[in-house]
Amino acid sequence: MPVEHLNITLPIGLRAALDKEVRREHTKRSTLIQKAVTLYLRVAQEKNLREMLKEGYIEMAAEAKAVTRAFQSLDRESLQHVD
Repeated sequence: MPVEHLNITLPIGLRAALDKEVRREHTKRSTLIQKAVTLYLRVAQEKNLREMLKEGYIEMAAEAKAVTRAFQSLDRESLQHVD
């Protein structure tokens, strides 16, 4: 995969925590940062999908209620002919 070099600025405490985790994981800073950014983007994408689904469910519920209301009189009329 092609890569691009970036210069980033981190608070000293975050840099120290990053370096500690790099040593613990026996990896490179760039590898750990790549994993963190990938995870962040995946979580953000899932959050966005959940919001879109929520909006869709709410919209579908409103449509379902409207259809139910539209057919209530027909249902009542049909039930009058049931023995």
